[in-house]
Amino acid sequence: MLHFTTSTFAELNGRQVHDIFKLRQDIFIVEQNCPYHDIDGTDANWLHLCGFDNEGLVAYARLHCPGDETSEIGRVVVHQRGRGKSYGRELMERAVTEILARAPNQPIELNAQTYLLEFYGSLGFVPIGEEYLEDDIPHKLMEYRK
Repeated sequence: MLHFTTSTFAELNGRQVHDIFKLRQDIFIVEQNCPYHDIDGTDANWLHLCGFDNEGLVAYARLHCPGDETSEIGRVVVHQRGRGKSYGRELMERAVTEILARAPNQPIELNAQTYLLEFYGSLGFVPIGEEYLEDDIPHKLMEYRK
């Protein structure tokens, strides 16, 4: 079971920001061989949900829940050492809980890599729209409604 923290960008210290960016870089850019601008200048506008095991940061997602608009979950990532342990499910369940506590009347959207549609569907997300390429990786917009 993971230990979670949810922080604004301003609440994160330098080490935490480093660990988040390193995890995102290691998976999205290196492992998936997808060079793109992960540091997109918007992290200050998101909440940062961090999941820790006994070795440190192992799961992460960023959450945008403005309250009067559609909420979003982005940059969902689980370190290799956490795969096969249901950490992704635990992370996503916590992400939905955190958003609904802040914006209970808004839908939640995420841009899912298509190979994960079944996983996100098992959490209550439904695909909307057509498949599209984002950084040469097939994606589909998904939505969760309470």
